[in-house]
Amino acid sequence: MSRIGLFVLLAALAAFPQDAGEARTYELKSRLRAGQRYTASNTVSFSVTTTIRQGDRTETFTESVQRTERFVDQVLRAGTNGVLEIDRTYLRLYTKARDEKTGRPSVYQSPMQGRRVKITENRRRRDVELDGRGTVDPMVRRTAGMELDWRDIFPEDAMAPGDSWEADASALGRRLSAYLDCGNRTKIKIRFEEILERDGARLAKLYVDLLLEGMRDRHLFTKVILAGDVYFDLDLNRVVEVDMTGTMSVGGATIGDGAPRIVKGEGPVSLKSTLKVSALEAAVSAGDDE
Repeated sequence: MSRIGLFVLLAALAAFPQDAGEARTYELKSRLRAGQRYTASNTVSFSVTTTIRQGDRTETFTESVQRTERFVDQVLRAGTNGVLEIDRTYLRLYTKARDEKTGRPSVYQSPMQGRRVKITENRRRRDVELDGRGTVDPMVRRTAGMELDWRDIFPEDAMAPGDSWEADASALGRRLSAYLDCGNRTKIKIRFEEILERDGARLAKLYVDLLLEGMRDRHLFTKVILAGDVYFDLDLNRVVEVDMTGTMSVGGATIGDGAPRIVKGEGPVSLKSTLKVSALEAAVSAGDDE
C-alpha cells in the first residue's frame, strides 16, 4: 500500500471509531449550582366520583381537588458533600376544592404564600426556616408546596435512548400520596425515549409509568396510575417539564349506623410541573463547589 493510501485509511479510521455503532450514553443526574435562579410550578389535581351503598340506599358524590404552587428559588449554596441552601419565595400556594352542594370552588391559601423561606438540605434531610426564626412547624411546612423531587427516578449509570429501568422513588411517592390523599406504595418504570432540541436546549425525553397504592383512612384501598412525559435538560441538569395523566380508584367498606357501607369510586388524575431559569449567573464549576 502506498503512503498516500495508508494515510487515507488511517484518516478514515479516525473519523469512524470502532465503537461508532454503539449508542451514546447520557448521565441523568439532577444538580444545582450556586447562583442559579429559577421559577417553578407544580399542579396536582384529581376528581373522583364515589358511590356509597348501605342496604337499599345509594349515595353518589364527587370530590375534586387541585393543589398548586409557584415559587422562585435562588440557590445560595450547592456543595458536593450534599449540603444545599436555597432562598425561596412562594408566589402562589393554595388548594382548591369544589363544594359538592353549591358547585362553587373553595380555596385554601397557605400561610406561606407570599413569604420567603430558607431551605437547607444535608443529604436529603431538609429544614425550612421562615424569616430566620428557626425551623417551621411541620404542619405549616407541609402546606409549603409539594416539593416534587425527581432525583429519585434517575439511575446511577449513564443511559442511552431506548434504555429502561425501575426506580426506587419512595420520597417522591410519599409526597405525591400526601397531596393525592392515597396510598404510598410506589412503583415507577422509566423508558429513555429520545434526545430532542427545543428552544436551544438539549432535552432527554423520558416516559414514566407510576403506580401508587395502599390504604386511605385505614378502610379504603386506593390506587393511582399515572403515565406521561418527563423532560430532563442535559445542560441545566434539571427536570424542566412534567406532563402526566391517569386515574385514581377507591374501594372498600366501612361501618356506619350499625351496617356496612360499600365504597367504590374512580376518576381522573393530572400532574404537571414546569421549571424555567429566570437568570443564571456564571455557573460554578464542580471544582469550585464547597
